[in-house]
Amino acid sequence: MVAPERRRSASDYEQALRRQELAAGRALVQVLPEDGPPGPRELAAARRVLTQALFDLRRLARDLDQELEELRARQRAGRRPGEAQGSRERPRGGAGPGELERYEGARDAIDEVIERWEGRREQLTSELERRQPRRPGDRKDAGRVSGRRGGAPARPGPPRSRRSRRSPG
Repeated sequence: MVAPERRRSASDYEQALRRQELAAGRALVQVLPEDGPPGPRELAAARRVLTQALFDLRRLARDLDQELEELRARQRAGRRPGEAQGSRERPRGGAGPGELERYEGARDAIDEVIERWEGRREQLTSELERRQPRRPGDRKDAGRVSGRRGGAPARPGPPRSRRSRRSPG
């Protein structure tokens, strides 16, 4: 039997956001050098840290979106026919006044951090691409398939083994 999940408040989400920001900051401090500019390995490690932090933050945002949907559904269900939308009394099973706004504020804060971290990760990616040593004659948009030599077009050849009865393709 699975225990029912405790409903998180808007302040719980804000606190989780702060914890994730701190964790990402600590992880970045660990991978970046204290003295001197970071090298390609450190930049790649920082990009991995930000990628993981973004993954975790997006998971938090999905949880919050689900909470927002449930809250909106409770508010719709708690409203009696003919009741004014801006009613001051608390609907049965619904949220208190201002609760939805607090959740939406937490969602906006998460979105801002996601946007900022995505920008930082893009900066790291472009810096890594700029620093990558390229071999002479290699072009980024050469259109070649990696692992192939000579440039001859691929020709369909006989299959290496019999086709399986299970998969027709």
